[in-house]
Parts: sequence; structure tokens; C-alpha cells
Amino acid sequence: MAEEEASWDQSLEEWLITEGYCYAAGMAQLEDGAFYAAAPQEAEAGWGFIFKEDHEQMIMQDDMSEKKMTINEASALKFAAENLKAPPEGLWLGGQKYKITRTDKEYQVGDQTFIYIFAAAPKKGVSIAVTKTQIICAFFDEEKGQTAGNCTKALAAYAEWMVSEGY
Repeated sequence: MAEEEASWDQSLEEWLITEGYCYAAGMAQLEDGAFYAAAPQEAEAGWGFIFKEDHEQMIMQDDMSEKKMTINEASALKFAAENLKAPPEGLWLGGQKYKITRTDKEYQVGDQTFIYIFAAAPKKGVSIAVTKTQIICAFFDEEKGQTAGNCTKALAAYAEWMVSEGY
């Protein structure tokens, strides 16, 4: 298992990080939304960007009151992947709250189709591809000179390959 994890970390790094279009990437199983691979690999830096243990946040409710809620990032990612919208507590990744601004149930690249979700935070964002069994997240940061378009382009190429391989 450790070898397979390392190879997925390396795969994410090669496809999404090396060209400089994304500063971080992660892959999770669709069945639980929990990341099992992250990039960049050096000093496991990717994990610090994409994952935070369960934490509490004050979340604005429909009536404009605030309520303290426990954030489980894996269940929020799974919810977003399955419902194409954020759960009531919001979509949180790496301790950062993202607002889902675009979704496409049939995003097509070449001959392959997958679910695409784009979520934004101030000056950064995450492009998400949902394949048959995986959730792939690619993170960009405008302050690092990265753009949503290039990040999405890199993610789309990787997701196209993953789908063609049966994932």
C-alpha cells in the first residue's frame, strides 16, 4: 500500500505540480472523500495545503445567526462530489473555506467525461474532477502567479487519463 500511495503522490506531482499551474493537489476515494495522496511530495508539503483535521468553525445560518459546527473535510468533499453543491457547513479543504461557483455533470475532455466542480476562495481556488471512483483536487493561488484556467487545464488532462484508465 505504501508503494501505491507514493506512486499516486508522484503521479499528482508530475501531472499537476511540475508545470507550475497548481501549488498543491490531492486525490481521494469517492466512497469516503478522504485524501490518500497529496503533492507536492517534498517534506509532505502537499498534506499541509490540502488537509486539516476535524475543526470547529462559526457558520452563518439561513437566518443570519451563527452556529458552531464541526468541519470534517472528507465528508464535505464527498458531499460536494455527489451533490454538486457544498454541504450546510461549506466546502473546507486544508482549513480554507471555498465557495462552489461552477459545476458540470458531463465535463468532456477528448473522449472522456467526468464531473467538474470549481470552487473559489479569495485569490485562490480549487478545480475538482470526480471520476467513477476518485475525486481529484488541483489547487491554484493567484499570488503565486497561477490562474484558474491553467489549473483546470492541467486537472482536465489528468482526469481524462484517469477516466481512460478505468478510474
